[in-house]
Amino acid sequence: MLKRKFLVISLLAATSVATIGCVQYTSAKKEQTPIKVIKDTKAITPPHIIASKVDIYEGITGYDWLNEDKILMTKENEKLEEVETAVGNFKVKNMFLYDLRTKGSIGIHDQSKFQDGGIFSPDRKHIFYRNQYQEQGAGYIIDENGNLTFEILDADMDPYDLSEAQWINDEEIIMPCSSIRGFAVININGTITKIKDVESGVMGTQDLLNGLSMPQPMKVGDKIYYTTIKSGSEENNKLRVYDIEKKDKKTLVTDEVLEFKVSPNQQQILMTTFNSETYLNELILIDLEGQNRQVLAEGGIYGARWSKDGKNIAYISNEEGDKGIYLIEVETNKKSLVSSGEYYIPMAWSPEGDKIMAHGKVAKKGENPFDEMDVTYIISLK
Repeated sequence: MLKRKFLVISLLAATSVATIGCVQYTSAKKEQTPIKVIKDTKAITPPHIIASKVDIYEGITGYDWLNEDKILMTKENEKLEEVETAVGNFKVKNMFLYDLRTKGSIGIHDQSKFQDGGIFSPDRKHIFYRNQYQEQGAGYIIDENGNLTFEILDADMDPYDLSEAQWINDEEIIMPCSSIRGFAVININGTITKIKDVESGVMGTQDLLNGLSMPQPMKVGDKIYYTTIKSGSEENNKLRVYDIEKKDKKTLVTDEVLEFKVSPNQQQILMTTFNSETYLNELILIDLEGQNRQVLAEGGIYGARWSKDGKNIAYISNEEGDKGIYLIEVETNKKSLVSSGEYYIPMAWSPEGDKIMAHGKVAKKGENPFDEMDVTYIISLK
């Protein structure tokens, strides 16, 4: 049964402290540890899959694609001291644009502060990223040349809120705004629109175990779609829609919704739900009114993502014996195994839909069997 196992960890980590400065592109320093690339690992790709090859990049976490050849990724800065927080120490990570062809990278920022969660705007002209390791969370929007467009530093915004930010369109980002029990819409021109009192009661940023959280909202027209997390409550794992004009909300479906993604054409919603009768997760399509329900798959499903053209859906299965990344053609409902193995989020389609990037973990060489490092898989489709 897949539940939101990592919410508590995410919220705790979001309250820790660090600093951040101005933004610019700089060349990656030559003395940094090079990224080890393992080419065409056919040993982990059985013959019945639809991947032509899988390349493994050790020591990095890929987040998004600039184009078919360049990815936005983070890796640990081995020269900086760990960030000390109330819940443990964290190694400082920096962001880079990495060229899959030349194996070269250019750094975002001065490479001395923590950076995380980078995502491109749909037109690939802006990047949002955050530094959650400081007392007041800071988010940053930079343009395609690395110039700082806007620094998001607002007393109403918690570091956890910034970790749930998503692009609405080429110019706007939406995120929860827990202190006002609502949301914030941020434009690249620096304006912030706050939608207050969508929910009521104690929020998760105030009471980690019993409060309400509203992760990864999405705005479509005058409506905001969001899920709720409130452990042990009837409000837990509900998909809701809030009408900004009418200032009214409703629960869209009765399912226990773990995650959702609005389709690229903003006509459908892809939900990952938990079925309490079968104890399985289900991948379900609905329209924006919660109707025209279509069950696509069931099992140990999570991390479902639309391709950029909306024609395909990729998801991860952690079902014992069936672990891997799977693909569903939306029009035909045909399901294929992309690559078997143990994969994690973040996972992202390339802009042309020819590749899928996914996260993984591998054991480090040494005496400690639990010592792992991040790896990024670039899966090329046939």
